[in-house]
Amino acid sequence: MQLSLKEQICQALQHVVDVLLADIDTNKTPAVVLTRPKQKEHGDYAVNIAMPLAGLLKQNPRQVAETILAKVQFPDAVDTADIAGPGFINIKLKAGGETDILKVILEQAEHYGCLDNSNGEAVNLEFVSANPTGPMHVGHGRGAVVGDALANLLTARGYKVHKEYYINDAGNQIGVLANSVWLRMQELQGMDITFPDSAYPGDYIIEIAKDILNTHDFSSFQNMDEHTRLKEIGVLSVDANMAMIRQDLSQIGIAFDQYFSEKTLHNSGKVNQLIEKLEADDLIYTGTLPPPKGKEVIDYKPVEQRLFRTTDFGDDVDRPLQKQDGTATYFAADIAYHSDKFERGFKHMIDIWGADHGGYITRVQAAMKALTGLEKQPEVLLVQMVNLTRNGVPFKMSKRAGTFVTLSEVVEEVGKDAVRFNFMTRRIESQFDFDLEAAKAKDAENPVYYVQYAHARIHAVLRKAEAEGIALAKADDVNTSLLTSDEAAKLIKMLLAYPELLDSAANRREPYRIATYIMQLAAAFHSFYHKNRVIIDDHELMQARLLLLRATAQVIKNALALLGVSAPEKM
Repeated sequence: MQLSLKEQICQALQHVVDVLLADIDTNKTPAVVLTRPKQKEHGDYAVNIAMPLAGLLKQNPRQVAETILAKVQFPDAVDTADIAGPGFINIKLKAGGETDILKVILEQAEHYGCLDNSNGEAVNLEFVSANPTGPMHVGHGRGAVVGDALANLLTARGYKVHKEYYINDAGNQIGVLANSVWLRMQELQGMDITFPDSAYPGDYIIEIAKDILNTHDFSSFQNMDEHTRLKEIGVLSVDANMAMIRQDLSQIGIAFDQYFSEKTLHNSGKVNQLIEKLEADDLIYTGTLPPPKGKEVIDYKPVEQRLFRTTDFGDDVDRPLQKQDGTATYFAADIAYHSDKFERGFKHMIDIWGADHGGYITRVQAAMKALTGLEKQPEVLLVQMVNLTRNGVPFKMSKRAGTFVTLSEVVEEVGKDAVRFNFMTRRIESQFDFDLEAAKAKDAENPVYYVQYAHARIHAVLRKAEAEGIALAKADDVNTSLLTSDEAAKLIKMLLAYPELLDSAANRREPYRIATYIMQLAAAFHSFYHKNRVIIDDHELMQARLLLLRATAQVIKNALALLGVSAPEKM
């Protein structure tokens, strides 16, 4: 593939660095990194490679910079290069010098900004993992969108990502779900029931009860002992809810590589095996815990428990692995699950949790350090909740869910693209106010409409050119140096920045940066379009501007694809 001008400059400088260090015994060859000077008069690029080289060459940085400029073979698009301060090298390009990126973009197409992942690091990315006790709410939806966009982003930057959903199908909540459905089944048979406050409300419980009665005989459940009945109904109810969750995820374009059942950890004996291993390693002891922090507990009576020495690995208190009845705690199952990930070959794990689980991070990481020696694993991202409004007024609860608005209801009203894009316009640490009416608006205030409209407008111009019998020139035949207007230069700089933006967003685990970038790119395009006519009599300049539009459309489409949002050609 053709290298961009920036890559050519980096390559030229790196070659000089390698030559200068050829006779130096070092395994720490510094890498050339080009940056954009904050002040335009300092040029188009700056590099401080002379500083790290100075120590290795035992020369002062300015002398090293002079040697570099004497030896470097810059590409023709470089106009001048000079030294500033103690040894910074400032590089100025010829007019239109960066326009070669347009040809690179069209050549690489959907791969522009991506890295080859043939040897990429394997990453287990777990997200959503909502309890299988009801439909997904909009808070789950935000975590789902963030996780899926992060998976796309990491894949684009060379990682091998395995997307995983952990089904919490072995906890007390499954018993509550089973009892809730059983009560509704009895009610549907005309029996009087008392529905306790602890039971799950919402019409979806009635729907599950109806589905079970359509395929199973009510009397068969009546004849079972309570334990067996709730176990059977629990399995059927979880299956029904997981089918509903999969449908909810499908509505916003999300598919997982694996759904992992917590219950399989218990059934396979892995949880007990984990406890036995920790016991053998002298990492478990019998002890008592202090009262919970931040709470005033009256007449607190410490109880002896089997405790994991997590404080030896960075936790603030040791953690119980077994309850009073000898059954495993949720924590025991959770670390068994992450240990299973490690055994499957994943040394790098990223979990996306709700913000209310922040206090759980340290104990899991401490446990994983004890079990595997890995530091800060899993890497955990916390996602804040979504506040739904309609014209600024808080949105009421859903009848179907009983206590919250379901994700499917929101998607059905505003569409997949609006949900996915809007959820990505804020940092995950920030709570997000999502207004349903604003998300449907067809104006510049609606970010997804604004971006998609930019893409559609470009294709409208291309269709107009075709209608007027204007054939698009091959990229290599276009004189892109004619693109000298301020608006064109700004737009080209935005296109150049895309690979760096992806790299930064991936390293920071911040896919929201992609949405921010696309909005800025759309603004740069609109500014160019309003001040630079495209279909004009000057054939050479017209072809250059058409090429700029084609490259811009490609990058908008690429970036939207990472967010899981469509790029319509007509609106």
